Amino acid sequence: MDAEPHILIDEVAERLCRAQGHSPLDYQLAHPEAAVLAAARLSACARSRYAEAVLSKMGADQIVVVGAGLDTIGHRRPQPRPDQVWLVDRAGVLAWRAQLFDEAGLADEARYVSADLEDGFDLRGLEAAGLELSRPVSVVWLGVSMYLTPDLCRRFFAELADLAEGSSLVFDYHVAPELRDDAGREFADAVAAVAGRGGEPWRCSASSELVTGWLADNGWRVEDEIDEAMVTSAGFFDQQEFLSPMRLVRLVHARNQR
Repeated sequence: MDAEPHILIDEVAERLCRAQGHSPLDYQLAHPEAAVLAAARLSACARSRYAEAVLSKMGADQIVVVGAGLDTIGHRRPQPRPDQVWLVDRAGVLAWRAQLFDEAGLADEARYVSADLEDGFDLRGLEAAGLELSRPVSVVWLGVSMYLTPDLCRRFFAELADLAEGSSLVFDYHVAPELRDDAGREFADAVAAVAGRGGEPWRCSASSELVTGWLADNGWRVEDEIDEAMVTSAGFFDQQEFLSPMRLVRLVHARNQR
């Protein structure tokens, strides 16, 4: 629905949506001009593109997607083998995912690991599912931090501290309200109202300095941090009718310092 160059090509996600008959894709196609929908698809595609680029650069061969939901990084290029991807989420979410993939006629051969970050994140669950904790692990954690409290975010960084040397973490977070531009504030207000009514309020935002401190306190060093709009190529937004940048989401690549 947007002009080339496209940020992300995800045929698996499209097939999942088409198999449902009525999905978020229908809203996007029906109203590509709606500002809140355009901002949502830009953000979702940008964060996935960023994670994909980091994993490719790192040559990751053990990928853990935390809060996996319907994430399809294991199905996109550069494509790892199914036994190189672990998907972590609540048991009910993983069951829903399996059902949707089955209904769409798609194989989902990654390893499922049930966990709830509210209860803490135990690396032994991954080890029991075949992850080699003695070797580097690349953790992808997208679209999750804003739903946790700051204390839970810090605890998650600490729980990953025992990963092997060379392990990496890719995640996104919301900047504090005073650091947002008008577009970021408008989008946050619109989505937060809906998310709150649905029982999933946004609870965490921070400055870059604060997030860097949380990571450093738990043995992580920031390798890269950018606004989501910087994922796009030069002149990208000049070619778009509906997409425009906003300052709300930051993307981070961190490495452990062990």
